[in-house]
Amino acid sequence: MTGGDGDGSTAIAAGESSPPSIRVLLVDDEPGFADTAASLVESRDDRFEVTPETDPSEALAATESGAFDCVVSDYEMPGTNGIELLKSVRERRGDLPFVLFTGKGSERIAGEAVAAGADGYLPKDAADDPYDALVSRVAGVVSEARPDRRFTEHLDRMTDAFCEIDAEWRLTYLNERAAEMLERDAGDLLGDQIWERFPAIRGTLLEEEFRAAMADGEQRAFERRFEAIDADLAVDVYPSETGLSVYFRDVTERKERERELRELSERLRLAVEGADVGVWDWDLRTDEVRFDERWAEMLGYDRSEIAFELSEWEDRVHPDDIDEAWAALEAHFAGETEYYRCDHRMRSKSGEWVWIRDRGRVVERDADGDPVRAVGIHIDVTEEKERERDLERYRRLVDELPDCVAVYDADARFELANDRITAVYDTPREELIGRRSRLIRRIRETRDGDPFAALIEGDRETLSGTVEIEFPGRPETIVDYGLRRLVIDGEFDGVLGISRDVTDDRRRQRRLERTSARLEALYDGSPDMIDIHDETGEIVDVNRVMAAELGYDPEELAGMKVWDVDREMDPEAAIEMWDEIEMDETIRLETTFARADGTAFPVEVHVRRIDVHGEDRFLASSRDISERRAYEERIERENERLDEFASIVSHDLRNPLSVAEGYVDLARETGDTASLEKAADALGRMDELVGDLLSLAREGRSVGETESVSLADVAREAWESVDTAGATLNVETDTTLEANRTRLRELLENVFRNSVEHGRDSPDEPLSVRVGARARGPGAAGFHVEDDGGGLPDDADRVFESGFTTDESGTGLGLAISERIAEAHGWTVRALNGEDGGARFEFRTG
Repeated sequence: MTGGDGDGSTAIAAGESSPPSIRVLLVDDEPGFADTAASLVESRDDRFEVTPETDPSEALAATESGAFDCVVSDYEMPGTNGIELLKSVRERRGDLPFVLFTGKGSERIAGEAVAAGADGYLPKDAADDPYDALVSRVAGVVSEARPDRRFTEHLDRMTDAFCEIDAEWRLTYLNERAAEMLERDAGDLLGDQIWERFPAIRGTLLEEEFRAAMADGEQRAFERRFEAIDADLAVDVYPSETGLSVYFRDVTERKERERELRELSERLRLAVEGADVGVWDWDLRTDEVRFDERWAEMLGYDRSEIAFELSEWEDRVHPDDIDEAWAALEAHFAGETEYYRCDHRMRSKSGEWVWIRDRGRVVERDADGDPVRAVGIHIDVTEEKERERDLERYRRLVDELPDCVAVYDADARFELANDRITAVYDTPREELIGRRSRLIRRIRETRDGDPFAALIEGDRETLSGTVEIEFPGRPETIVDYGLRRLVIDGEFDGVLGISRDVTDDRRRQRRLERTSARLEALYDGSPDMIDIHDETGEIVDVNRVMAAELGYDPEELAGMKVWDVDREMDPEAAIEMWDEIEMDETIRLETTFARADGTAFPVEVHVRRIDVHGEDRFLASSRDISERRAYEERIERENERLDEFASIVSHDLRNPLSVAEGYVDLARETGDTASLEKAADALGRMDELVGDLLSLAREGRSVGETESVSLADVAREAWESVDTAGATLNVETDTTLEANRTRLRELLENVFRNSVEHGRDSPDEPLSVRVGARARGPGAAGFHVEDDGGGLPDDADRVFESGFTTDESGTGLGLAISERIAEAHGWTVRALNGEDGGARFEFRTG
């Protein structure tokens, strides 16, 4: 058996000499049957490769691999059935053939299978050789499905979105790309008219073109904005006798680029017209260069004095710069750079040198890729270059200072940094510039508000202080800093920062501050109760949490003994225990604390012996563990229930199983089929017992959501669900309860069933069951169920025990289930003798 899949071309070639294999996933919860059935199917037809699977969840996961041509499933399986598995397969692999092969055949199941989309339904006893019939059925559905699946897979692999629309304007197919673009689930759209699901296209070009194509049968191709998915679409419409085939693709990016290009061209035109730049346009085939008027003016010329020749530029470039300029041009012509960039000097008409920022790019190349035309601009940056020289002089001066000096921009990034800072950061200056300052970040973390932002906004002029910061290789560096807002020519020009490493001077002071902060956080910030006591047990100090938890003022607790708070502590044993603790050793114990109001709660205590200025002290950290204790108790109760459940299963299932085995052995030896009927009765008894055991196992948990329900309505519904065998129900109340309706009905069903089955000796005897709205006892709120039958058994105190019954055919679990449901609601239940001698079950709800 295999689930592998080969290459498509190989599969076609192989098909010329042998029929293609049919890969089947056979799902049946009985392992022995699944393996046997798989072998029987394969023996009927060599094409079949059958993989048995007993777990429906694993089977569903296996279908996603695409390794199977068909799924064959049983109907009844634990926790699910074949119909539910079919629905799950349809959700994940809608085109995968599915055949229901069930031993429990009925018209209802057949109808459900067809409604759910099964490709075949075959009862296991429908033919003399059901496996031959199964092979025939599977081969047929797989043969029909393969061409459709290949076409669907082709459409789903398309990069274009594709959909089909029938003559009634209903969507009949969407490939994966279409569903992705429309941001809808294909199953949600199919079958609906496009005008209903996408009303925004009414009255648009899309509707006009769709209707025209449907009417005249002519192909349409157009582009249109589709607001429903916020995209520009290129649409191709192909009409046919059955409707329209529509291909569409997202061209939003292309349209956006076209819009951006138009906008950029317009902005560039306006920029050139309004900016102080000169423009050149160079024909590389003739070396003709057209210079505009501003290009000439930068050099002091009139445009009429400049010829349209390359030499007009080349002869004026400074001799020290011309090689660099040509190298930049050649690199750009070779495609090594996106733009030509070079700053160089040019001689003006007056003989002075003008700094020019020269920028350009190739805009046209020939068929061989050689440049044909280039355009560019000149910008006069003489003043900028002069400022750069001045700035360099200042930088050299600042680099010689022993302190760290920097200028930060409004985002706290380095604009300038001296050599001392580059040494501190262990980073080259060119990498440091533009990086956010650790110092500024640390200042913002440690100061109230945002003082750096106040400098930027002009709300303050200076800022100074001390912070601790980490630099590469220098953790916990202490820095004194001063910041000043820089204003040049009336404009904000950054923040000047000067800082100095004062780690050695401040380390001792900072260490003392940290120690104090830790102690303060230990006492006032800890969520635990903390106290310090001496070796005699006298409490010296407590934190606010402990005082609040115990209901005392801190001053009241100071001076009290530890055993005044610890209910379980013996003074002599405690002093002996403390004496045995080593210095800085910690011990753990669990005990009980008493509050000032007399209430108590469990705690976990960690006691550590410490030295405080040469004196022995004990630091105790305590934590309320009430929730943990409650959780442990809940787990213990659950374990007890599991033990009870296991005991019942091992004991009560053994008897009917032994009976069934005995009758089967007898039938095998004698051939008497009557013995098999008795075995079936025993197995039925096991089935009933298993059902009750599962119900019992579910109870006792929380009831989930509750609502106000009518006791009378639920009682009548429960009565209808019970085989009452001639008994009658009288509901004498119209009270309402806050309950889970389903769980309350189950509770009443079990109580009613107990009355019907145990309240009389024969079903022919009359029996009346009464539901009332009160329980006995003063102020008791609740309801009761009472019958006029034979009453409770002698050992009535055991009626709620799991497995207790006075009827050999009963499971003894019904009343136990009712009790668990009542407890899950927070109610109590008790069994009493009724007023008419029957059994009375009272449920107290308050």
